Amino acid sequence: MLECGFRRRVSGSIRLSRSWKKRRPVDLSRRKFLQYCQGASIAFFPAGIPFRPFSPFFLGESAATPSELQLHPEYRLKRGIEAVLRKVPAGFDDFVTEKYQDQIEAIFREWSLQLRQSPQDTAALSKVMSAGFLGSSLKAGQLRTTNEESPLKVWQVQYPLEPTLGSEAFLNEFRSSFDSFSTLLTAEFQIISIHTESLPSSALGEATPLVTVVRFDLVGTGTGFHREQRVGHWELRWEMLPSGAMRLQEWRVLDEARSRASAPVFLDITSHAFGGNRSYSSQLIPGTDYWRTILDGASGIDIYGHNGVSVADIDGDGLDDLYICQPAGLPNRLFRNHGDGTFEDITDSSGLGVLENTACALFADIDNDGRQDLIVVRTTGPLLFLNQGGGKFLLKPEAF
Repeated sequence: MLECGFRRRVSGSIRLSRSWKKRRPVDLSRRKFLQYCQGASIAFFPAGIPFRPFSPFFLGESAATPSELQLHPEYRLKRGIEAVLRKVPAGFDDFVTEKYQDQIEAIFREWSLQLRQSPQDTAALSKVMSAGFLGSSLKAGQLRTTNEESPLKVWQVQYPLEPTLGSEAFLNEFRSSFDSFSTLLTAEFQIISIHTESLPSSALGEATPLVTVVRFDLVGTGTGFHREQRVGHWELRWEMLPSGAMRLQEWRVLDEARSRASAPVFLDITSHAFGGNRSYSSQLIPGTDYWRTILDGASGIDIYGHNGVSVADIDGDGLDDLYICQPAGLPNRLFRNHGDGTFEDITDSSGLGVLENTACALFADIDNDGRQDLIVVRTTGPLLFLNQGGGKFLLKPEAF
């Protein structure tokens, strides 16, 4: 029930009271009443509640303003989900390091943006370094080559673990180690481990020490090479100040692997290979995001973007042909290899245009006739298509 101007409580009710004692008449429509109660869920009000009849409970002549009305929702039982929702934001449960992780991640996110603009930019790091920062020397690393065959060279780098450099010297060596890059195309950092170090009782109330392990992935271009990639792990020691700010205390390089390609190793020729087929531009090019907005979810079609690709010589000509699985509502596609770097869409004549959601497909000679048959794995169960030769397949009913 609703009470206007009363203090009587009823379990499971909504009380409407004034923030002042003098009573005035109120003549509220349902729309105006809800506008006054912004912030309160409309679910509090049962449908069809008549608000005008409440005016007799009020005395006086002038109407009340929105600031003079207060809504007090009351529930018989607390909802169980409320306790869970309170723990969703990082730092509001026993896993307080999630909050620290978010803060450190924000620092690396800013640094990643800076590096992709200039490989020499270390501004995001310098502003979070503590006065007593120490880091491993990056010039004293030992290189061990693991592959020298052109066009790809691979080597491991081992750095001294003992941090000896102050912040200025460390940043100078860091910038120097990036001299070979003219542009960084990728600068990704992922925190894979974080934990707090225990403090003696005498240190309570001081900065909280944190240790993180960060995986880094850096890819760039430069003079004399096409691409260089650096992958490895850093151990970083932080302190969480009472103010909530993070300060970087120590930097150790745990491991690093580098690879450098003098020329492009792979070349994207997809458009050349498939561009002659109408299905390539109409179905394969748009991508998952496009089809999620076009295909109607009400028809039971959903798109996850995890469909597979299978390769086999379906016609015995010694060339690998390609079968591409697609989301529900789009037919799977079979492309025959012409041997000149191009493929032909033979889906319609092959009988393999399965419309159902296909996770993957497998070619195998099931009946031992020397031809590659096809098993299509759907969400509703597998299908077996027997190869009839000449690029044609026939569904085997109840094969499974």
